[in-house]
Amino acid sequence: MSFRDPFIDDNVAFARRLRQLNVPHHLTVVDEWPHGFLDFGCAAIDVAQYNIEIINMLRKILEQSSHKGSVASVPDHID
Repeated sequence: MSFRDPFIDDNVAFARRLRQLNVPHHLTVVDEWPHGFLDFGCAAIDVAQYNIEIINMLRKILEQSSHKGSVASVPDHID
């Protein structure tokens, strides 16, 4: 989530509600990028790193909900 995103208030409120309900969640707010910055992953290394972190979080969620536990691996970082 970008600090400059016009929907930041909604996302922060949603994260607070999840916390109140004891629902595991993760909200990262970055200052340097505009709304939609995750689409720039091919243009900037740090944005690509955020994309990898999101993919890994989603992979963990899928593994937790999967009986098979076999979800494709994604690198931990970009050099």
